[in-house]
Amino acid sequence: MIIRADRLNWQSKLTARFDSEDGYLDIIENKIVHSLGERPGSSIGEIAKELRVNRSTASKYLHVLRAKRKVNFRQVGPVKLWSLEGTR
Repeated sequence: MIIRADRLNWQSKLTARFDSEDGYLDIIENKIVHSLGERPGSSIGEIAKELRVNRSTASKYLHVLRAKRKVNFRQVGPVKLWSLEGTR
């Protein structure tokens, strides 16, 4: 069965996937990568606020991206500052 994208509800759109050069990236993952490209060294709170998602959601996706070796963080006191892999 084929479902048109304009007929998906908002929850389905959040979990919809699209093709990227190295496989599939979730929409939220892509937004995080874009955000960190624009503002490296962002905290989870800053990323969550920009994407308008819960902090725990942002944290989950950041750890998924870290496992995929797309992002990394540096610890500054109690705060993790996230950047794209290979940048600081």
